Amino acid sequence: MKVGIIGGGGWGKALATLIASAGHQPRIGFRGSRPSGFPGTPNLEALASESDLLFLAVPSEAVVDAVEACSLDAASRLIIASRGLEPRHGVWISDYVSDHTPCRQIGAIAGPALASEVMAGHPTALVAASPFEAVQEATVSALHSARCRVYTTDDLCGVQLAGAMVGALAIAVGVADGVDFGIGAKGVIITRGIAEASRLGDAIGADARTFSGLAGVGDLVSCASSPLHPGFAAGRSLAEGGAVSSHIILQLRALLALSRRVGVDLPLTTAVLAIATGESRPKRVFDELMRRAARPE
Repeated sequence: MKVGIIGGGGWGKALATLIASAGHQPRIGFRGSRPSGFPGTPNLEALASESDLLFLAVPSEAVVDAVEACSLDAASRLIIASRGLEPRHGVWISDYVSDHTPCRQIGAIAGPALASEVMAGHPTALVAASPFEAVQEATVSALHSARCRVYTTDDLCGVQLAGAMVGALAIAVGVADGVDFGIGAKGVIITRGIAEASRLGDAIGADARTFSGLAGVGDLVSCASSPLHPGFAAGRSLAEGGAVSSHIILQLRALLALSRRVGVDLPLTTAVLAIATGESRPKRVFDELMRRAARPE
């Protein structure tokens, strides 16, 4: 199977590694410098048309330009490997693709696969989501090997939401670590954060089981255990008085805008945004969270 990957960064190369381990031919579509180690092309349109399966592995703020350059058609099979919402329009990347291209055979992957660990040869697992069984099967074929187990679901919305929420909650875990709140605080963030994701998922029609699986708990536990996780590192930076990228702030705002549209409160995500924008300091924010009224779990 010919598998294309749009995005030559660390995650794109990690996916190429997994695809090669599964016995297929990965080719990376890139802008700028050619990625080393794998065949690549700057011609994204040609790559899309020649691939049996295409992975989109660019930062979410680059999705619009990448999708336009690919010229996807009705025969395209696209797997979203980017995390979060499309920030310009505040919609899921799958919805952006289906609204702006003829492509309908869309899926997404998520889970506790860190690019650095994949490149180091460590075992991992992912969940592949699509309403199309053929897309699920193609994704399993592309990625499943002795190095990577792949599970399937039809909950495309839930897997994308889990990826977005874990990105935000990983920052909260990193902040807690940076201000030395202890292991217990991380446990609180993980459990209450997954509860936030589940409430929002329920409001938008996602399957609650998604958040207790690889895309939710699995991914969040991995980020809480590794300073190499980008969200964790961003949280540590904030705790130490540093700043985060505008991309992170856009993602947090997009999540909160979605939650407001469906009437769901996301206190942890709101707290992370307050810290990221400098509106409040970490210890003050966590103190306010701890003072919230008690409620049934």
